[in-house]
Amino acid sequence: AGDRLAFVKGRGDLWTLDLASGALSRIIASWNPPEYDWSADSRWIVYSLSDADFNRDIWIVRSDGTGEPFNLSRHPDDDHDPVWSPDGKLIAFTGKRADGEVDIHYVWLEKAEAEKGERDRRMEKALETMAKARRPSEPKTETPAAEPAEEPSAPKEAATGPDAAPKPEPEPPPPVVIDFDGLHERIRTIPVPNSTERGLIWSPDSKKLAFEAVVDGQAGTHVVEITGDGRPKKLSATTGAFARWLEEGDRLLGLSGGVPGSLAAGGAWTAYRFRALQTVDLRARRRAAFDLCWRTMRDHFYDARLGNRNWDEIRRKYGEAAAEAADGRSFADAVHLMLGELNASHLGFFWTGSDRRPEGGNEWREVTAHLGLRFDPSHRGPGLKVRDVLLRGPADRAGASVAAGETILAIDGTAVDPSLDLTALLGGPLERDVHLRVEGEGGAVRDVSVRPIPYAAARSLLYEMWVEHGRSRAGALSKDRLGYLHVRGMNWPSFHRFEQEIYAVGAGRDGLIIDVRENGGGFTADHLLHVLMPRNHAITVPRGGGPGYPQDRRVYATWQKPIVVLCNQNSFSNAEIFSHAVRTLERGELVGVTTAGGVISTGSRQILDVGHIRVPFRGWHIATTGEDMELNGAVPHHTVWPLPGEWPAGVDRQLEKAVEVLQAAGERERAAPRPPLRKASERREPPAPRSRI
Repeated sequence: AGDRLAFVKGRGDLWTLDLASGALSRIIASWNPPEYDWSADSRWIVYSLSDADFNRDIWIVRSDGTGEPFNLSRHPDDDHDPVWSPDGKLIAFTGKRADGEVDIHYVWLEKAEAEKGERDRRMEKALETMAKARRPSEPKTETPAAEPAEEPSAPKEAATGPDAAPKPEPEPPPPVVIDFDGLHERIRTIPVPNSTERGLIWSPDSKKLAFEAVVDGQAGTHVVEITGDGRPKKLSATTGAFARWLEEGDRLLGLSGGVPGSLAAGGAWTAYRFRALQTVDLRARRRAAFDLCWRTMRDHFYDARLGNRNWDEIRRKYGEAAAEAADGRSFADAVHLMLGELNASHLGFFWTGSDRRPEGGNEWREVTAHLGLRFDPSHRGPGLKVRDVLLRGPADRAGASVAAGETILAIDGTAVDPSLDLTALLGGPLERDVHLRVEGEGGAVRDVSVRPIPYAAARSLLYEMWVEHGRSRAGALSKDRLGYLHVRGMNWPSFHRFEQEIYAVGAGRDGLIIDVRENGGGFTADHLLHVLMPRNHAITVPRGGGPGYPQDRRVYATWQKPIVVLCNQNSFSNAEIFSHAVRTLERGELVGVTTAGGVISTGSRQILDVGHIRVPFRGWHIATTGEDMELNGAVPHHTVWPLPGEWPAGVDRQLEKAVEVLQAAGERERAAPRPPLRKASERREPPAPRSRI
């Protein structure tokens, strides 16, 4: 009705303001901001909100705050972006459903509307088309020939004053009717394969939805007709944050690439460009940005006590330095000093303001090439003696191989020795062949050409060599009875490798060493635990076979034999959560050193137009003790610190201890009694029923 305004205050409270009286009403109290939309009659609000389990559902509530909110979607996956149709009869939203794909969902609020079939709606549409065709066209007016045509002029302003004709009052929309009984069961889905839909906008006639989507890898703006065949049609490759579908001109109004404009029904984009000059007080701008950083942490940091710091004093301590910063980097340093007072993980500020040095572009950048070789530091020359060759690296290929123990005498025709700065020879474009003069161990000299790789690729190859060394070492110490795998990160690629290696590395072995040392975290700890701790409810035995369980009936591959987890001071975040869980759930023992103690879920907030700040918003606590995992790392059952130089020399005492602990666990596992399996013919007869008197 245009007489009230809704807004979000604090961490997520939804309020309304009566524009005439100034009265404020809190409609929803929440710790996270809702996404919301008004009903056409202004009597209802539809919104999405996360609960304590961080599941986001769609809710309906009266706009005056009376009554209990109604959960519309009732689904364990996240739902977003609710929008109420202009005629008040439908609500649409986006949400995950089958296979984790996001689709559009909608619901008719009246049961009678939902029960209409496809034939009924086709008939309604046909009758409406016929009615439009029968409407008489407006009579045309002609200018008398005797009167000369007027010169074109600027549009005249509407007449005002006592003699002006009063504007007709718009008719109020009809009251919205909601049949709540069975409402969530009437939700329908518009499936769009291989896509992610967002930014729903209703057409003025409430019959179509416009939305942004990536379909088969191509981004664009699409339109779907609710009562049609359900197949979206691509409107334009232009995408943006559209705010309204205007009836006049049948166009979408909003922003695309930060530029305001409109997208016509035919797909043409019209930009409304403008230029506004401004003078910026850099000192005041940076002071305001710093204050916003400070206020954001005050209001949203996961610990309301802010680590028992005097946050007002910290503002005074660093505010002036931020205001007087010479450039963006200096400003970021001042913010980082402020954040450092919290002594917390998952913090940071990233300056993206106008005085940031430009990056990117097509300009060529020099890189230092890596040959896939590591040299013996004790060799004094001539040449560079090869200590080892990176497996599957540039020098480990057919026709271009170099072996450990051989000597590189020259690179691209320049003689080399340990005193030479190799960056002078290896710096330049990466797409080139490097020519090596190689002396074999027998004294024969040959020329080899290799295609170098960047140092990032070399680090990945070194990682694989490190994993292979750990695997072979665990096998040698256990007489090939124990497997070893390393989880590089708590992410999907690492998890898929972990699930595969459960079989590839663990097959036929008595136990498994799971290494999360140097793992920087992510989000997949619960997926790993699901693999390692399945709930067994049955045992299957095929005729002629042994006891087991059909793998295709499980969610993931599983490992139920003994494990030991290796962790260290560089195991961080979700890798720590995994280590804590293994100990809390008594799934296995930890070997290594206490983890980093950096466990908070973090998000991000935009700070004016100068950058964004990381905001830790959710703490993690051990279920059995309530202890905050932040600053309290997972403590191993067996603490083993490596001595300096041991790892580079191939000595891993933590791994050796893990083998020892796992062998003992395997012996206990083998000694544990197992209940015998009974055949159907061996079942005991049920007791006879007691007689009743």
